Amino acid sequence: MRVYQHLVVACALLAMGCGGSSSAPTAPTMAVIPACQTNNTATAYFQNRSSSNLTYDIIWDGTRLASVSPGQDSAVFTFAAGVPHSLAFRLTNTSSNACSPSTPTLAQCSNMFYSCTG
Repeated sequence: MRVYQHLVVACALLAMGCGGSSSAPTAPTMAVIPACQTNNTATAYFQNRSSSNLTYDIIWDGTRLASVSPGQDSAVFTFAAGVPHSLAFRLTNTSSNACSPSTPTLAQCSNMFYSCTG
């Protein structure tokens, strides 16, 4: 009987000594990589700060993106980062530039704005 009592005591001590949680360890969380890093992109929008109350067409890489009324901002657009682009603010429905054309290069994950006061 004495061996049985020692066995019961040993089991009880083992059960008490095994404190802590019985749940499985959690897996490490993965870092979320922003889409702009994965896709090497940036965003930009355009502001019309016309001092003569004129509407501008935004020409980006040779394509008309939007027309922007005086005092307004365009929508936000996503572009490739790290490469030069061409930008022109033109008087709406003309080939006349309201401001000097430029060649911006967007930094990855940046959010830039460009404006013209023409």
